[in-house]
This record gives sequence, structure tokens and C-alpha cells, in this order.
Amino acid sequence: MVSIGTCVLGLNPRVALAVDDGCSREEVDAAMTAGADMLEFRIDRFQDTSRAYVLDVLGRFNGFPRIGTIRSSQEGGGWKGGEEARLDLFAAIMPHVEAVDIEIASSLINRQVVECAACQGKTIIGSFHDFHGTPGPEVFEAYIQQARDLGVTIIKFAAHCSTRAELCRLAGLLLNNTDKHLIVLGMGNEGRISRFLFPALGSLVTYTFLGTPSAPGQASLDETLHILDLLYARNK
Repeated sequence: MVSIGTCVLGLNPRVALAVDDGCSREEVDAAMTAGADMLEFRIDRFQDTSRAYVLDVLGRFNGFPRIGTIRSSQEGGGWKGGEEARLDLFAAIMPHVEAVDIEIASSLINRQVVECAACQGKTIIGSFHDFHGTPGPEVFEAYIQQARDLGVTIIKFAAHCSTRAELCRLAGLLLNNTDKHLIVLGMGNEGRISRFLFPALGSLVTYTFLGTPSAPGQASLDETLHILDLLYARNK
């Protein structure tokens, strides 16, 4: 069993709410009361990524399970700085979040981020994103091995689905790796259903948003909670 802060994963479908620095505490309070379980701070999309500004934003949301994500532009993020600056910012936010998300392919900094997080007892999400298609099983297996070698807690795969066959390929990834802690998401219109059905196959977290969607095909908070409540007997 793994957890992000006080939120235990694996018992029920869990909902991560992607937010940026434009979201107010009142909006977040309402979303968490409605049924969201944790916050993913997309720091790469903040209007200001200076250390002082970022820590001030994170400090406004103490008490919630928080994921700190500084997504590389190579995997669809908004980070415009170099890798050394990104590593420094990861180190700065580490005491102020309960988990971090670092790309498995970010070989210049991922090991340092994982070591820093592990030393502070943080949950580590190693992620992979493909906005153009769904890779074959051999690609996923290679990334799973890399992630395990790094020592991440959770492995997250998000891939664009253009066909039902690609969606089924993602489902197979979950079914063939039931002994691992995975988050698997299909992006795009064909992958949209994965955000509601894949928790039944073992995917630990589904993502929604406040403000602007953080991935193609992402459903709104109200829609996500409504469908999950219809499909599952979720307990906070």
C-alpha cells in the first residue's frame, strides 16, 4: 500500500486535482469537499517560477496532500528554464509537498530528485508522457525497468490514444503489471474513458483540473466526480 500524505492509494479510485497559481484557496476547499483527494501543483505553468513565489503559493495550501510537478517541455510541460534550475526548484519545494513527479526520461536530474525525495520520506512518481501515440509493450517494459532502477514509488504512464486498439494496449499494461504501483491514463478523445474505467484495473489515480486542463481529454472536476460516484462506492 502506498500513500500521498494522508491519502492512501489502492483502496478506492483517487482523484488528483491539477492546479496552478491562479486557483484560490476557496476554490480548492470546495473541490476537496466535493470529493477530490489531492492536489497536483503544475509549477511549470505558474506565472512566476522563482523560489519565493512558488513556496508562497504552496504554503497557502498546507494541510492537503500535494504533488509538486515541474513538467519538462519535452513531455508537454511549460518549464522554460534549464535542468539545473529545475533541480534547484525541486529541492526547494521538497519540504512543502507530500510527493513529487519527475519524468523517467529526465536523465540529467531524475536520480538527484529521487534521492532528495527519498531522504525526506516523500512519495515519488516517475512519469512518462507520449502526446502522439501509444507505444508498444516493449517501450513500457523498458520504462518500468528504468523507473524501478531509479527507486520511484509510483510509475505513471500517459499516452495518446487514437484507436480502440491503443486504449486496449494501455489496459493490457495494467493487467500485466498488477504487482506494480501504476497510474495509467489515455489522452485524447479515444483515451477519455480510461480516466473512469482504468481505476477498476488497478490504476491508482485519475486526474482532473481547476482552471485549464493539464492534458488532452481530461474531464472537468464535476464530470469526473459524478462518473466515479456512479461507478464506484468511493470513501474518502
